[in-house]
Amino acid sequence: MFSPTDLATPSPSRRPLTYIVDVFGCKVNQCEAREIERELERRGLRGAGEGERADVAVVHTCAVTSTALAESRRRLAQLDRPGTLVVASGCGAGLLPEHVRCDATVPAGPGWSASLRAALDGLLGAPTHPEAAERPRRFTGHARAFVKVQDGCDLGCAYCIVPRLRGPPRDRPLESIVAEVQRYVRVGHAEVVLSGVSIGLWGRDRDEELADVVAAVARVRGLRRLRLSSLHPLELTDRLLDTMRSHPNVAPHLHLPLQSGSDAVLRRMRRRYTVADFVEAVARARAALEEPAITTDVMAGFPGETPADFDATVQLCRAVGFSRMHVFAFSARPGTAAAALPGRLAAPEIRRRAAELRTLGRELALAWHRRWVGREVELLVERWSPATGRAAGHCARYCAVETILPARPDEAGVVRVRVTAADADGLRGEPIASMDRSTHGGRLRKSAG
Repeated sequence: MFSPTDLATPSPSRRPLTYIVDVFGCKVNQCEAREIERELERRGLRGAGEGERADVAVVHTCAVTSTALAESRRRLAQLDRPGTLVVASGCGAGLLPEHVRCDATVPAGPGWSASLRAALDGLLGAPTHPEAAERPRRFTGHARAFVKVQDGCDLGCAYCIVPRLRGPPRDRPLESIVAEVQRYVRVGHAEVVLSGVSIGLWGRDRDEELADVVAAVARVRGLRRLRLSSLHPLELTDRLLDTMRSHPNVAPHLHLPLQSGSDAVLRRMRRRYTVADFVEAVARARAALEEPAITTDVMAGFPGETPADFDATVQLCRAVGFSRMHVFAFSARPGTAAAALPGRLAAPEIRRRAAELRTLGRELALAWHRRWVGREVELLVERWSPATGRAAGHCARYCAVETILPARPDEAGVVRVRVTAADADGLRGEPIASMDRSTHGGRLRKSAG
């Protein structure tokens, strides 16, 4: 057994300390988990192998729903064992009850990076391997790399606790974003996802906008696919659509959270747009881009949601024809405006409505996937089995795709597939050709997916 003092005391004979980083929640948390890994490696630690005990365990927590926070707390409790230093970080770190033991907590928000470094200095000592921060490395555990472009939000949605936990919007400098993308491309990532708490807020206080980030990143030589994470519907500008259309390596996929198809509910949610605004944004996207995938978030059972409100949501989702729906059952978060609203629905009714929306989501996904049977898509391989040859991943329009490859795909892992079958879960097909890499910048040859 050892203590924080033992860890901070150098010993030539001691084996290198090991770490694990468990991450819950969104793509932003995934980005920050990579920063945690780099800071641990700057202090001489290495990632623990499978089945190997970790000397330091960091849980990067999520608090967007009560379920996510409970899962984060359970993981912290599991790691509370002799011989392991435990650090709680992220959105849930400041919401832990006293009985959850941690050797350090690093809540999300302004100054998180500096607080992380200070906490690790206290536990492990100052960095001894500063070069580890800039060492080229793949994005752990993913075929695509997530790059954080901004943090924080001030849009004030009634149900959302994130602004309270992460603070106001803060932009990452464009040159820093581009440099990170270049590093990921150099180590073989074919796809990069621009991520943030509310990415459309980038540049709002200057004469810039998200389109500037997309244009700069899309020009990175060798980047085959660029994808955007969730975008507030009012942030889908014509300039952004023009930029997406003018760069062939930008995926024709937009995640536009609807949340509700009722104007009355949207007002209570403080979403700042109407149903007509949302429909108009989708129409502009479909006019600007070639068969874009439109995915969404929908919430069931927001306080005061009447049967008519819910039916309006169902009808609007059907009319839009989303390619994928993420359905959330309303969960009251302490400290949010929604937690104090009247008209709270009974839990069984919320679950019933969420189940109905999920059924609809599978119906719409099936219809979307069937459109691609007989056509070509470009699969980014995320998993491949040497025993079966089964390769699985996603195409540019974020359809899950499976095929059989007789040999391991190359480092980039991009394969052309002709779709032969489809169901609600995705596409299946046969590989037809290797990628054409002769085009400038490694751009994808034009194909359906």
